[in-house]
Amino acid sequence: MIGAVIETWNFDEIVKLSGFRNVVSTNYPPTALVHDGSADERVITNGVPAYFVTVVGLSSQAEERARQLLERLYALGDWASGEIVERHRRDQERFESGYDQLKPRLTVPQMLVRRFVRRNPGSALETISAGTAIATADVQSVVEHLCLVGILVKSDDREATYRLSPSELARHQLITE
Repeated sequence: MIGAVIETWNFDEIVKLSGFRNVVSTNYPPTALVHDGSADERVITNGVPAYFVTVVGLSSQAEERARQLLERLYALGDWASGEIVERHRRDQERFESGYDQLKPRLTVPQMLVRRFVRRNPGSALETISAGTAIATADVQSVVEHLCLVGILVKSDDREATYRLSPSELARHQLITE
Protein backbone atom coordinates (compact mmCIF):
# COMPACT_ATOMS: atom_id res chain seq x y z
CA MET A 1 0.00 0.00 0.00
CA ILE A 2 1.31 3.40 -0.98
CA GLY A 3 1.59 5.99 1.76
CA ALA A 4 2.38 9.67 1.73
CA VAL A 5 5.36 10.62 -0.44
CA ILE A 6 8.09 12.03 1.79
CA GLU A 7 11.02 12.26 -0.68
CA THR A 8 11.51 12.48 -4.42
CA TRP A 9 14.79 11.31 -5.97
CA ASN A 10 15.62 11.85 -9.62
CA PHE A 11 17.60 9.16 -11.40
CA ASP A 12 20.77 11.17 -12.07
CA GLU A 13 20.99 12.11 -8.40
CA ILE A 14 20.57 8.48 -7.33
CA VAL A 15 23.29 7.22 -9.69
CA LYS A 16 25.72 10.01 -8.80
CA LEU A 17 25.32 9.48 -5.04
CA SER A 18 25.48 5.69 -5.31
CA GLY A 19 28.99 5.79 -6.73
CA PHE A 20 27.97 3.30 -9.44
CA ARG A 21 28.91 3.96 -13.08
CA ASN A 22 26.10 5.36 -15.19
CA VAL A 23 26.12 3.01 -18.18
CA VAL A 24 22.77 4.01 -19.69
CA SER A 25 21.21 6.99 -21.35
CA THR A 26 17.49 7.32 -21.41
CA ASN A 27 15.05 9.98 -22.50
CA TYR A 28 12.75 9.27 -19.58
CA PRO A 29 14.79 8.46 -16.48
CA PRO A 30 12.86 7.00 -13.56
CA THR A 31 12.05 8.90 -10.39
CA ALA A 32 11.99 7.21 -7.00
CA LEU A 33 9.17 8.43 -4.81
CA VAL A 34 9.94 7.45 -1.21
CA HIS A 35 6.75 6.97 0.79
CA ASP A 36 5.80 5.96 4.32
CA GLY A 37 3.72 2.96 3.24
CA SER A 38 4.51 -0.70 3.80
CA ALA A 39 5.67 -1.95 0.36
CA ASP A 40 7.43 -0.96 -2.85
CA GLU A 41 5.11 -0.53 -5.82
CA ARG A 42 5.20 0.39 -9.49
CA VAL A 43 2.20 2.29 -10.80
CA ILE A 44 1.80 2.75 -14.54
CA THR A 45 -0.20 5.72 -15.73
CA ASN A 46 -0.60 6.32 -19.49
CA GLY A 47 2.32 3.95 -20.12
CA VAL A 48 4.69 5.81 -17.79
CA PRO A 49 5.81 3.94 -14.67
CA ALA A 50 6.05 5.66 -11.29
CA TYR A 51 8.19 3.90 -8.69
CA PHE A 52 7.06 4.15 -5.08
CA VAL A 53 9.72 2.91 -2.66
CA THR A 54 8.91 2.46 1.00
CA VAL A 55 11.10 4.23 3.53
CA VAL A 56 11.14 1.02 5.58
CA GLY A 57 14.65 -0.43 5.56
CA LEU A 58 16.29 2.49 3.75
CA SER A 59 19.56 3.74 5.17
CA SER A 60 19.81 7.30 6.45
CA GLN A 61 23.26 7.68 4.85
CA ALA A 62 22.86 9.27 1.39
CA GLU A 63 25.30 7.00 -0.49
CA GLU A 64 23.88 3.77 0.90
CA ARG A 65 20.32 5.04 0.45
CA ALA A 66 21.03 5.75 -3.23
CA ARG A 67 22.41 2.22 -3.72
CA GLN A 68 19.34 0.76 -2.03
CA LEU A 69 17.05 2.87 -4.21
CA LEU A 70 18.79 1.59 -7.35
CA GLU A 71 18.41 -2.00 -6.16
CA ARG A 72 14.73 -1.48 -5.39
CA LEU A 73 14.03 0.26 -8.69
CA TYR A 74 15.67 -2.72 -10.38
CA ALA A 75 13.50 -5.11 -8.36
CA LEU A 76 10.44 -3.14 -9.50
CA GLY A 77 11.43 -3.74 -13.12
CA ASP A 78 13.21 -0.54 -14.14
CA TRP A 79 15.63 -1.49 -16.94
CA ALA A 80 17.97 1.50 -16.51
CA SER A 81 18.51 0.74 -12.85
CA GLY A 82 18.96 -2.91 -13.73
CA GLU A 83 21.70 -2.11 -16.25
CA ILE A 84 23.58 -0.01 -13.70
CA VAL A 85 23.20 -2.51 -10.84
CA GLU A 86 24.20 -5.48 -13.01
CA ARG A 87 27.22 -3.61 -14.40
CA HIS A 88 28.30 -2.80 -10.84
CA ARG A 89 27.92 -6.46 -9.84
CA ARG A 90 30.01 -7.61 -12.82
CA ASP A 91 32.68 -5.02 -12.05
CA GLN A 92 32.79 -6.17 -8.41
CA GLU A 93 33.00 -9.82 -9.44
CA ARG A 94 35.86 -9.07 -11.83
CA PHE A 95 37.68 -7.07 -9.18
CA GLU A 96 37.29 -9.81 -6.54
CA SER A 97 38.33 -12.58 -8.94
CA GLY A 98 41.50 -10.79 -10.01
CA TYR A 99 40.29 -10.65 -13.61
CA ASP A 100 42.20 -7.45 -14.27
CA GLN A 101 45.46 -9.17 -13.39
CA LEU A 102 44.76 -12.19 -15.61
CA LYS A 103 44.28 -10.28 -18.82
CA PRO A 104 47.01 -7.89 -19.87
CA ARG A 105 45.95 -4.29 -20.15
CA LEU A 106 47.03 -3.17 -23.60
CA THR A 107 46.86 0.18 -25.32
CA VAL A 108 45.13 0.43 -28.68
CA PRO A 109 48.41 0.32 -30.68
CA GLN A 110 49.54 -2.68 -28.59
CA MET A 111 46.26 -4.48 -29.30
CA LEU A 112 46.51 -3.73 -33.02
CA VAL A 113 50.08 -5.05 -33.20
CA ARG A 114 49.22 -8.13 -31.12
CA ARG A 115 46.20 -8.91 -33.32
CA PHE A 116 48.20 -8.41 -36.54
CA VAL A 117 51.04 -10.67 -35.36
CA ARG A 118 48.55 -13.33 -34.23
CA ARG A 119 47.04 -13.36 -37.71
CA ASN A 120 50.41 -13.00 -39.48
CA PRO A 121 53.09 -14.83 -37.48
CA GLY A 122 56.64 -14.23 -38.59
CA SER A 123 56.05 -10.60 -39.59
CA ALA A 124 58.83 -8.03 -39.71
CA LEU A 125 58.52 -4.48 -38.33
CA GLU A 126 57.81 -2.97 -41.75
CA THR A 127 55.07 -5.50 -42.45
CA ILE A 128 53.48 -4.88 -39.06
CA SER A 129 53.70 -1.13 -39.65
CA ALA A 130 51.98 -1.41 -43.02
CA GLY A 131 49.33 -3.81 -41.70
CA THR A 132 48.42 -1.67 -38.71
CA ALA A 133 48.93 1.81 -40.25
CA ILE A 134 51.26 2.72 -37.38
CA ALA A 135 54.63 4.39 -38.00
CA THR A 136 57.57 1.96 -37.99
CA ALA A 137 59.28 3.77 -35.10
CA ASP A 138 56.11 3.48 -33.01
CA VAL A 139 55.69 -0.19 -33.98
CA GLN A 140 59.25 -0.84 -32.86
CA SER A 141 58.59 0.57 -29.36
CA VAL A 142 55.29 -1.33 -29.11
CA VAL A 143 56.93 -4.58 -30.22
CA GLU A 144 59.79 -4.11 -27.74
CA HIS A 145 57.27 -3.66 -24.91
CA LEU A 146 55.20 -6.67 -25.98
CA CYS A 147 58.38 -8.79 -26.11
CA LEU A 148 59.37 -7.53 -22.66
CA VAL A 149 56.04 -8.55 -21.10
CA GLY A 150 56.06 -11.95 -22.81
CA ILE A 151 53.32 -11.46 -25.37
CA LEU A 152 55.54 -11.51 -28.45
CA VAL A 153 58.71 -13.46 -29.23
CA LYS A 154 61.45 -12.16 -31.53
CA SER A 155 63.09 -14.57 -33.96
CA ASP A 156 66.86 -15.10 -34.08
CA ASP A 157 66.96 -14.50 -37.85
CA ARG A 158 69.04 -11.75 -39.39
CA GLU A 159 65.82 -9.88 -40.22
CA ALA A 160 63.91 -9.95 -36.97
CA THR A 161 60.38 -11.31 -37.19
CA TYR A 162 57.79 -11.61 -34.47
CA ARG A 163 55.19 -14.13 -33.36
CA LEU A 164 53.01 -14.66 -30.31
CA SER A 165 54.69 -16.35 -27.37
CA PRO A 166 53.56 -19.91 -26.52
CA SER A 167 51.85 -18.66 -23.34
CA GLU A 168 49.96 -15.99 -25.29
CA LEU A 169 48.91 -18.56 -27.91
CA ALA A 170 47.64 -20.84 -25.13
CA ARG A 171 45.75 -17.94 -23.50
CA HIS A 172 44.16 -17.03 -26.83
CA GLN A 173 43.10 -20.65 -27.41
CA LEU A 174 41.45 -20.75 -23.97
CA ILE A 175 39.51 -17.58 -24.76
CA THR A 176 38.32 -18.78 -28.16
CA GLU A 177 37.23 -22.23 -26.96
